[in-house]
Amino acid sequence: MKIAFWSEEDGCGTTSGMAAVASVCADAWNKRSILFQSSNQAGDLSRRLGAGGVKERNGVFEKDSWEELCWFAKQKKLTKAVLLAYLVPAAKGRIYYLPQGEYKKRDSYPNDAKNGINRIIRFAEQLSDLIFIDCGSGRDQLSEYLLSQADAVVVTISQERRNLDAYFQNRHAFQGKVIYLVSPYYQESIYNRKNINRLYRMDEEEIAVMPHNPVFRHMSEKGKIERFIRRQIRGTVFDSQHYFMNELLHTAELILRAAGEPVPKMQANGRQALHTDADTWIRPPPDD
Repeated sequence: MKIAFWSEEDGCGTTSGMAAVASVCADAWNKRSILFQSSNQAGDLSRRLGAGGVKERNGVFEKDSWEELCWFAKQKKLTKAVLLAYLVPAAKGRIYYLPQGEYKKRDSYPNDAKNGINRIIRFAEQLSDLIFIDCGSGRDQLSEYLLSQADAVVVTISQERRNLDAYFQNRHAFQGKVIYLVSPYYQESIYNRKNINRLYRMDEEEIAVMPHNPVFRHMSEKGKIERFIRRQIRGTVFDSQHYFMNELLHTAELILRAAGEPVPKMQANGRQALHTDADTWIRPPPDD
C-alpha cells in the first residue's frame, strides 16, 4: 500500500507526522514500512527518523539511491536484493528509509525515470507492508506523479481559518482516498475537529489530528520519533502523553483504512496487540 503525505503549507509537520504514523504502524501492528521523500527536504526525513549511515555532501546524499536504482531499473538489473542493499534502517526490522539522492534538488525528472520509479516502488511493495512517501509541500513533476499513484493521500493542514478556507475553497483532486490531518492541533481552538467538519462539510472518517505536543516535537528534532512512539506503545506511557497517543493511534487507523490496509482489533485495555517478531526484517530474497 502506498501512502503519500503532502501539504500546501510549510512548517505544519508533514514529515514528522508521516514518521509518527509509520512508527505507530510498526510498533503497534508490526507493519513493515519503507519511507522516502519525493523532493526538496534535504535530508529532513532521515533526521526525523534518526536514520544512520546517510551522509550528505553539499546538500546531496553521497549515496544517490534514486539515481542509481533508476539506472539499475533501466538496465533491467534491479532486483529486490539490490533494493534491500540501499535501504537504511531507522528501526531494525520495522522501518527502513530510502535516501533520495540528487533528484531532490530538481524541479523535474527525466521522463524515462518514471518506469524506473515504478519498478522501485513495485519491489518496495514486495519487501514491505506499507510505503510512505513524503511529498512535502511541492508540486513538482515527481511529487505530482507519486501523489497520483498513492492508494491514500494525507493532506496536512494547519488550524488557522484563513489557511483552511484557502485550501477547501480550491481543494485538489487526488486519485486515492484523502485524509486531512490537522497539525499542530489545539483542542481548545474554536476551529476544533467538530467545527471543521461542520464548516467544510467533511465526513468524520476524513479528518484526523496531530495534537500539539512539545515532548514529541523535541523527540522529533532529536531524531527519536520511533523510540518515543515505541516506549508509549510498549507500556511506558506517561499521563501527559495519553491524549496525544490516542489521537495518533486513531489517525493511523483512519489512514490505513483509507488505503485499504487491514487494521488489527483493539485489545481490551485499548492497546494494540504487539508481535514478538517485530525485530526481524525480511531476509534478502533470491534474485529474480
